[in-house]
Amino acid sequence: MARAEYRSAIRSRKLINAALADLLQEKPLDKITVTDVVNRAQINRGTFYAHYADIPDVIQHLIQNTFSGIQDALSDPCPVPSQIPQVLLKRLQRILEEDLELYRKIMNSSAFALMQEQLIKTVLDYLSPREAEFGFDSHEQYMLTMRFCAGGLSSLYRDWFAGELPFSLDELTVQAENLLHSVMKNTTSP
Repeated sequence: MARAEYRSAIRSRKLINAALADLLQEKPLDKITVTDVVNRAQINRGTFYAHYADIPDVIQHLIQNTFSGIQDALSDPCPVPSQIPQVLLKRLQRILEEDLELYRKIMNSSAFALMQEQLIKTVLDYLSPREAEFGFDSHEQYMLTMRFCAGGLSSLYRDWFAGELPFSLDELTVQAENLLHSVMKNTTSP
């Protein structure tokens, strides 16, 4: 019985997430109501409230689930700083591949700014304590470079989801890794 309830909960959350992603293609996040989501998902309000408090809670859970996987990958120690872009980007790619259509809709919606903000926060939270390992001339240069890389990375993925980049996701991951290595190499002291 517990397995059926677990599968039902997963199914309900997927229906809610998919409905919200569809609605984000039609109107801004702040205009979407619980009624819109339950109607689109074809569930009752009780099912929605069994899983989420409100629409921002759905977005928050989606973002947390996305970035907890990245944070888990980053919690494993990298022997050298040069491996960080590869670890980060490979994990991000695996997470995106789990539901490409959902992420495509979110990245091309008003919720993109929330995803971008969380990506920047995740990168900065992880990399800030490791500043000394990178050999930057100053803390300000390091923080500026980290923000630039995180913001640029999220924009690259948004452009890819919008069909504006002629790469497969695998190729984009490799290209992004090369760009991050190049930026890091060119901004650190010799």
